[in-house]
Amino acid sequence: MSLDEQLRSHGLRVTGIRRDVLDLLQRSDRALSHADVERALPERADRVTLFRVLQSFEDAGLAHRVLDVQGTSRYASCSTECDAHAHHDVHAHFRCTACSGVFCLERVALPEVNVPKGFTVTASRLELEGRCSSCA
Repeated sequence: MSLDEQLRSHGLRVTGIRRDVLDLLQRSDRALSHADVERALPERADRVTLFRVLQSFEDAGLAHRVLDVQGTSRYASCSTECDAHAHHDVHAHFRCTACSGVFCLERVALPEVNVPKGFTVTASRLELEGRCSSCA
């Protein structure tokens, strides 16, 4: 599915900046911060626009947000089967202690946890730490 088709199928209008950001997220092997995206797209690096694009991707299910240990939001593309109602971001993440890269481990599902009666889970995370293949 083309970038334009992906944007339209998730209810987003096709614009040059959306196409560029989606392409960047899909080509990246790691989750990218707002600053990473801004550096990668210097000719289109309006901070507010980039923030809105990333937020619209998260809202529509094209990307998911991962918080690193410093509290910085990082964004990774969701699989193409993802939609706004069924994010496929319930997987583990790996944080490299050398380069601070955050990587999606899509084949490592989060375990189902039975919480006590009356408890409501609103979010769950599993983050592994170590060295990525580039830093090992």
